[in-house]
Amino acid sequence: MTAALAAGGLAVAWLGSSLLVLSDARRGLAVGLLVAAGGLALVRASEGELVDAGLLLGGGVLGAVASLLRNRRRGWGLLPPGSTPRIVLCLVAGGLALWLATGLLDSPGEWQARSAAAILIALGAGRLLAAGDARAALAAASLVALGAGGLAGLAASEATAALIGGVAAIALNLVPTPTDEEAQPGGG
Repeated sequence: MTAALAAGGLAVAWLGSSLLVLSDARRGLAVGLLVAAGGLALVRASEGELVDAGLLLGGGVLGAVASLLRNRRRGWGLLPPGSTPRIVLCLVAGGLALWLATGLLDSPGEWQARSAAAILIALGAGRLLAAGDARAALAAASLVALGAGGLAGLAASEATAALIGGVAAIALNLVPTPTDEEAQPGGG
């Protein structure tokens, strides 16, 4: 039963990370962050690490709420024109992160937790490098922070790492960015 929960959490983490990568507007970014954090938390909870799971989920929820409230781009922004490289990123980086965590790394923790954290880091970093919008970049950096907090929590066996990852995810989404009018090309 716990293996099924961990595998389900791994799939949910990839799905949420992919949603964030494939979105440009506030709903897509916030829901992607929320679902990815929920998947990572589910994997950690299936391992019996309820405190870590709660801290990562709390950081994801509050980060998603902050992202939703501070982003002025309405809607989902799912699959904007030119999304083919992002789709390839979701498939390739997700697969490579899974392969890395299962084939090359044998510790820390179980393979599902390593894979979920590696997927959040890989997809978040990929989106961060290609983000043209400051809010999308901050949401992507939040994925990296949650993944790093989850991975550090596996290595340290302490809740402090998950707490730092969750707080970083929240803080990144509270960073002020230029308004949409100021960010428009030729807007002055």
